[in-house]
Amino acid sequence: MGRKTRDRRQERGDASLKSQVSSLKSSKYQVFFRVSRGGCGIEYEVAKAEFLSVIGRPKTRDLRHETSDLGQEEDITLQSSVSSLRSQVSSLPKVRVIREIPSRMRMEVSIDGLSTDEIAGLAENLGYTQGITSVHEEPYRGEELHSRKTGRWVVGWLRKGDKKLLLTEIYRQDENRRLEESPDKRVFLIERDGEVKPAKGHRYRRGVSSVDTRFMVNIAELRGDEIILDPFAGIGGILIECRRRSLRTYAADVDTVLRPGLAQFSGNRCAIADARQLPFRNNTFDVIITEPPFGTIYRQAVLDSLAELRRVVREKIILLIAQDMYEGIMECMAGSGFHLVKDFRLRRHSKLVSHVLRFDRGS
Repeated sequence: MGRKTRDRRQERGDASLKSQVSSLKSSKYQVFFRVSRGGCGIEYEVAKAEFLSVIGRPKTRDLRHETSDLGQEEDITLQSSVSSLRSQVSSLPKVRVIREIPSRMRMEVSIDGLSTDEIAGLAENLGYTQGITSVHEEPYRGEELHSRKTGRWVVGWLRKGDKKLLLTEIYRQDENRRLEESPDKRVFLIERDGEVKPAKGHRYRRGVSSVDTRFMVNIAELRGDEIILDPFAGIGGILIECRRRSLRTYAADVDTVLRPGLAQFSGNRCAIADARQLPFRNNTFDVIITEPPFGTIYRQAVLDSLAELRRVVREKIILLIAQDMYEGIMECMAGSGFHLVKDFRLRRHSKLVSHVLRFDRGS
């Protein structure tokens, strides 16, 4: 049998499975996280936390910014909307972990309140999840079952005791797109000697990978209507991810060479500015998501900028930092009114351990 014929049969088989599963209701799923290799990569608990924050928390409209200058009739309408939102809370997706296999970077969960299509759509925003399969159970009656391995997981029918399981792939991370979005291949406009020209990622400066930027945006747990600032925008990794999600994002960086690229990815919402003296009013932004420079020569400047970041933001600050910056960051944030609510360890490569920190302003 030729390869093309096998591929066509496989495609027909996949389509048949998807047709079967579309008529079945499944609440159980297998989740496969990205696998660490060579001592680098993502820890199981980090990938799990991202999955639960995205799949268990759909976007809702926040009405807190809409309460000012309302007349009585508008206020009544608003209170009705608030009551409606409160009623939706009880029907939010419920994610329950059934089984965990950290050594294999996978877990089994039940998800109520979302269809498989909705889960697959939300999964497109995940950085550290490689694939998801749905699990449908039926009694086994002795019939012949067929399945096949596709990468790390199996699809098709399997026997499990007196039951048979239909495993169907509902999401697979696009590995080609991930590689195309890597910083070393990312084209960014720079300006030198009065000429604007394209440069590629690491040839000019280090950039954040697309999976890391997705993770940072995800653990911010955004509503979707926030105004976001990246004050150390660099070659735009965070800007690109925020633009992909249609989030309103502003950029700043001290390097004048970056102006064309920042303008391109932020829709001209950018400034060439030192993060220690930002040209913005108090509480201009809802959230800051940023990766300050890791170099030791910039260390004190980064620490000195934290007071300025707190001045211009209302709600949250998410930082991706090198591990040896951790103590200094924590000392500068102590007693500031911002509290550490999330702390995740990442390995950028075998020798560089990083942290993603989320600080929320206290009430």
